[in-house]
Amino acid sequence: MRIGISCNLKNNENRLSSAYVRAVANTGAVPFLLPVCANRHHWQEMLNGIDGLLLSGGGDPDAWLYGEDALPGQGYVQPERDAMELYLARRSLAKGIPLLGICRGAQIMAVAAGGTLHQDLAGVQKIQHQQRAPRTYPIHKVKVRRSSLLLWILQADEIRVNSLHHQAVKLPGRFVVSAVAPDGIAEGIELPGHPFALGVQWHPEWLADDHRHGQALFEALRAAAKIKKKRAKS
Repeated sequence: MRIGISCNLKNNENRLSSAYVRAVANTGAVPFLLPVCANRHHWQEMLNGIDGLLLSGGGDPDAWLYGEDALPGQGYVQPERDAMELYLARRSLAKGIPLLGICRGAQIMAVAAGGTLHQDLAGVQKIQHQQRAPRTYPIHKVKVRRSSLLLWILQADEIRVNSLHHQAVKLPGRFVVSAVAPDGIAEGIELPGHPFALGVQWHPEWLADDHRHGQALFEALRAAAKIKKKRAKS
């Protein structure tokens, strides 16, 4: 299985934390890094060469993408990355390509499906969503909703997660919210009817080594990619 992982663009460099690569590789799948580039033909060829897609975390999607002007709390935006990831997300949703979004990746998925974001959680959050703790430390609990894909994967209706974000999904568009933090902030979204389209607001790649529910998401992505590949061959 080949799992494509979108890179972050910073200081004219494509970058990706090795935590994503390790979590995907530990499932037995081959991680393929997808660099930010401006050519739509390349984006489609990226999708043609993978069995599943992981949209990684990073900076803020531009509010213009969901019909708003940037508020003072919005951070630095990356228009090239926004354009590429929105294309990858929309094509994956349309073509049934297994898709996992992490943090920013989940937000991109929601925007791709007509949703909106909280540009800044200041004044909205009631718990820490930008934790003052190591990335590997779960700082708050998340409630997983019944009859959800996420519940089936995690086999738990409540888990503790790390939290490294100041934006979050506000309206999920065609997605449904499948997990929430204690203050009501969306922590998981999924698309009914799609083989595997799941976004989480936390960072399971940093939990995968020590928490079963961290690695479970990557295992589920690989399993969905394997099914997709088999169906494509039949």
